[in-house]
This record gives sequence, structure tokens and C-alpha cells, in this order.
Amino acid sequence: MKNSKGKIIKKLKVTLKVNGKTYVAKTNSKGKATFKITKLSKKGTFKGKLTFNGNTLYKKATKTVKIKIK
Repeated sequence: MKNSKGKIIKKLKVTLKVNGKTYVAKTNSKGKATFKITKLSKKGTFKGKLTFNGNTLYKKATKTVKIKIK
């Protein structure tokens, strides 16, 4: 995650919802969050919703993502 000026944002709690299951992770020093998704065992492409609920510095943000299992 980056702010509007392109600066990396660390330690933000973000959630990913896929197939009715919610996963939680925090952004690392590079602004990236890694999720351990255990319930997607079938091959295919899945839609997920990535959400940051906002805090005192940043507004809420959501994004639809595709997850491809090979």
C-alpha cells in the first residue's frame, strides 16, 4: 500500500474476502501484505475483495482482485 504521494505505508491491517472466508494480514516494510489462503484448493480464478478500513490518517479503501489457482 502506498499513500497519495507514493510513500509506502507499513503495518496497516488489511482484509481479503474470498468465497465467503475472510483473511487478515498486515503490510510489511515494503507496503505488501501476504495472506495465507487455505480454503482454495480447486484450480480456477476467484474474485476477492481487498479492504483497508481506514484510520486517523487514511480513508477506507477497497479493491476487487483476481486470484488464480493453477
